[in-house]
Amino acid sequence: MDQLAEMLEEELEGAFELKDKKSLHRYVVLLAQNLVQKDAYDQNITELRSDIKVLAETMKQGFESVNKRFEDMYKYMDKRFEDMNNRFEDMNKRFNMMFTFMNIGFGIIILITILFKFLQ
Repeated sequence: MDQLAEMLEEELEGAFELKDKKSLHRYVVLLAQNLVQKDAYDQNITELRSDIKVLAETMKQGFESVNKRFEDMYKYMDKRFEDMNNRFEDMNKRFNMMFTFMNIGFGIIILITILFKFLQ
């Protein structure tokens, strides 16, 4: 880093007319300190990519877990609706049978009433 600062300072001294050499030195030191070394940059990017991959994998596993829970809930709800449909079908059969017996009963009562009226 120091070599870079020295090279920059020498090049800028040769390229420009200087009013204050200390100011140029401070500028070059600040610039050199704020520059990121390529190897450090590559290492940081590699670490960041690795962290992103881990995060993506974790999220994928989380979504798979959530999807499994939703699928289980759907299966449970489907079973409940099927059970309710079966109950309603049973009730419907009972009501149909009750109405059939009521109709037969009323028919018999009407028939008996007509026979009594006819026989009198």
